[in-house]
Amino acid sequence: MQERINTSIRTEVLGKLEELARQHQVTIISAIESGSRSWGFPSPDSDYDVRFVYAHAPEWYIQLDPQRDVIELPVNAVLDIGGWDVRKAMTLANSGNSVIQEWLISPLVYREDPQRAALLREMVARTFNAKATFHHYSAMAHNMIAALDAPDIKLKRFFYISRATLSALWVMHEHTMPTVVFPDLLQALTDDVAVLEAFQRQIRDKATKTEAETGAVDPLCMAFVRAAYREVMAADVDKLPPRRRALGNGDLRGFLMI
Repeated sequence: MQERINTSIRTEVLGKLEELARQHQVTIISAIESGSRSWGFPSPDSDYDVRFVYAHAPEWYIQLDPQRDVIELPVNAVLDIGGWDVRKAMTLANSGNSVIQEWLISPLVYREDPQRAALLREMVARTFNAKATFHHYSAMAHNMIAALDAPDIKLKRFFYISRATLSALWVMHEHTMPTVVFPDLLQALTDDVAVLEAFQRQIRDKATKTEAETGAVDPLCMAFVRAAYREVMAADVDKLPPRRRALGNGDLRGFLMI
């Protein structure tokens, strides 16, 4: 996947992450780009969605009073930076949260602790819940699908619907976490050259338009997404496998001791 983070933005992000780590006395395990840039269909004015997982020193986790487990910076037009404590990340993974699964497979990485990031990636992958993940993506698609009937549609909205629909379709067939890179996901689900080329043109078109702009959607792309959505809505969810396994206190303790 082509790099979509320019040098000046990367430098600014790394500086802010270092400042947050010092200020909150945490270790950043993995910091990645989320959103349209990591998904492969950014617009010129897409902001940078920086997400990270961090850990405190082990003694922080035995305090009596609950502690804040999120670190965020005020959002501006360019940067949206926020992170979760590793215990929160593990808890959410146990609940079937798809967001943490996505963060840990983002192709655009700002910085990470190689050993701990690899371990966390492996641990979270073990919690994968096909039913919960399918519900996440299919509900997202269902909540937006009416936009396809509008006379004008924002290309951003069209691609969000497409990604959610095809991600649900992937889970339905493969029972695994789908890639976050939309062109790769599309290629895995169809070998129709005409459809693939139509989506490539659509992505190039979106790259020239702002987030708020509308545009014409290629009929091939529209028909493909509608057909995929119908298949997703007809899925027998009961046939999807349950969660693989849950993380426990021992997993957290072992992770913090590294």
